[in-house]
Amino acid sequence: MSLESTAFIGWEDNPDYRLPFERILTIHSILSDEIGLLLHAEQDSKPEIWPFIALASVSYAFNVYKSIGLLIPHFYHESGSVLVRQLWEVSLNLHWMERDPENRARDFGAFTVMEMRKTMQKTGASDSISDFDNATLRFQREFRFQDKSNKDRIHSSFATRNVEQKAGELGDPWKTDYNLLYHLMSMHTHGAPGAVLLQHFTAHSKDPAKKERNSTALVAYISMKIMVANIQLMVRSGILGSSASVDSVFKNVLAEN
Repeated sequence: MSLESTAFIGWEDNPDYRLPFERILTIHSILSDEIGLLLHAEQDSKPEIWPFIALASVSYAFNVYKSIGLLIPHFYHESGSVLVRQLWEVSLNLHWMERDPENRARDFGAFTVMEMRKTMQKTGASDSISDFDNATLRFQREFRFQDKSNKDRIHSSFATRNVEQKAGELGDPWKTDYNLLYHLMSMHTHGAPGAVLLQHFTAHSKDPAKKERNSTALVAYISMKIMVANIQLMVRSGILGSSASVDSVFKNVLAEN
């Protein structure tokens, strides 16, 4: 069974187009253990900005992945979709940084200055902003620009590109994921009408239980696919030695019964 065969899982009643829920649930847990062994092992990568940011990003993503693992046995695919979007976005940033690791990782770290500045504004610490700006001018310069009206603006992302642009630069599977999955995940993230009323349509389908299982299986599968890609990136970057243990587990997910 290919991933392409399951892209619109739950939209048809053909039993051949189903993700194997029980196997996915089991492998999701096994994969978590294998990834944990890799990430918790002693690392001997160089103390440079890219390995540091990459390891921090993958560790953050892994915590999200483990949170998804707590939801899927209970069929909480709606909340799982929100977490998958979180996992997907941190992973998108990671893979986009890989294209120019030193410069983009540096910008990633430096952008925390802009986030701190915004927090100061939101919490009413405006009196201190002038001193803060003077102390962090060198970092802020990279993220400031003038719009068409010559007004000073601040980029909303460390990448000075939005999610769609980063996905487009990376190409597939990120571009396709953005065009389809990101939209669906965002509906649940923002509590859109289609997300809120989904349970109504599911309850009146021919087989509500099957649809719940299929939706949950898809959430689990996507989260596994993303984490495997992250581990493979870490190997390409020389931060981890091998992804063989993770790859061997993942390849069995969609194996024919």
